[in-house]
Amino acid sequence: MQKSNNDPNAEFDFAKLKSICYQASDPNYHEHLETYTYEQDFDSVWNAYVNISPEKAWSGRMIHFHRLYSRLSSEEVFPGQIYTGGMGEGQVLILNLHVFNALIKLQVGHEVMEIDKSKGLIRICYLENSKSEGSQFIQFKALPSGKTEVSHKTFYRSGSWFRDKIIYPYFHTKAINEFHGNVRAWLISKS
Repeated sequence: MQKSNNDPNAEFDFAKLKSICYQASDPNYHEHLETYTYEQDFDSVWNAYVNISPEKAWSGRMIHFHRLYSRLSSEEVFPGQIYTGGMGEGQVLILNLHVFNALIKLQVGHEVMEIDKSKGLIRICYLENSKSEGSQFIQFKALPSGKTEVSHKTFYRSGSWFRDKIIYPYFHTKAINEFHGNVRAWLISKS
């Protein structure tokens, strides 16, 4: 990810960061799927995902919230700041990943591209210069029992067979399990 040349105090020039999303017409992506079931109804689960603060959502042993930038409002949010704006399209999330018990620290960037309650969909794309490119689709489905199913489907590629087949699936599963676990804990705390 590119650093800003204009402001020595700025870590990134967000206006220059571009997202590289999954292209359905390109067969060179790998697919990863995890599914979660919630006891709560669709509206409660949806509201939890779009209203949890980024610091609470992206916080755990492996994932750590570093910064949020809104392309629409130019607002920046840092760890420790109170943020009640919820998830929104055009938000850029910078996360720190600590792998192998923090022996390796990586920084990744995502952009929220679509939030559509009528489709039950949140779509997130990777930022350029990340190790991987592609998209994550978080899909919400009301179940007949009154529960809610949330599927997290990722289409990704990095150009490295070893990374795509061995490393990525393992660490991606750990990272999204932390994320969904954080939302679940927050949702239960609000019930």
